[in-house]
Amino acid sequence: MLLAIGLGASLGDRLRTLERTLHRLHAAPGWTLLRTSRWYRSPPMPGGTASGWFLNGVALFDVDESPEQALTRCRGLETEAGRRRDRHWADRPLDLDLLWWEGGPVTSPTLALPHPGIAQRAFVYWPMCEVLPKQSAPWRAGCGDGPPRHAAWPVAAFAWSGPTP
Repeated sequence: MLLAIGLGASLGDRLRTLERTLHRLHAAPGWTLLRTSRWYRSPPMPGGTASGWFLNGVALFDVDESPEQALTRCRGLETEAGRRRDRHWADRPLDLDLLWWEGGPVTSPTLALPHPGIAQRAFVYWPMCEVLPKQSAPWRAGCGDGPPRHAAWPVAAFAWSGPTP
């Protein structure tokens, strides 16, 4: 099944961390990286405790795991990178969010797919527009029509410099 994952980081060598994470996910059994967005530089979320600018992007994978298994894999990578979950919207060396799953909506105590914040966050919305074809997700229909009403954050995009697996 296709799975879109948001990647972000605000601490350390952000680009290197994100590129290494893409390679690690692609190397996982049953995971194939299909495409990536450009990387987007964005300010921290208002109301959070982060102070550093984030580097964000979205990657589309073909996975042989359930969304819950994928979430467990992603959280393990975040923990290995030094992610702490004790502060809301804090600076972090790695942030991985499951955004959309081809298998349809998922609602559980730990996971909601599609991610409810896609349309409100330009640093998620625009990269999602790059990696998913229009027919893949109904929320994408407006990608060519300008930014979503609530996604007013400035972003600076640049292409991923690493090799595509």
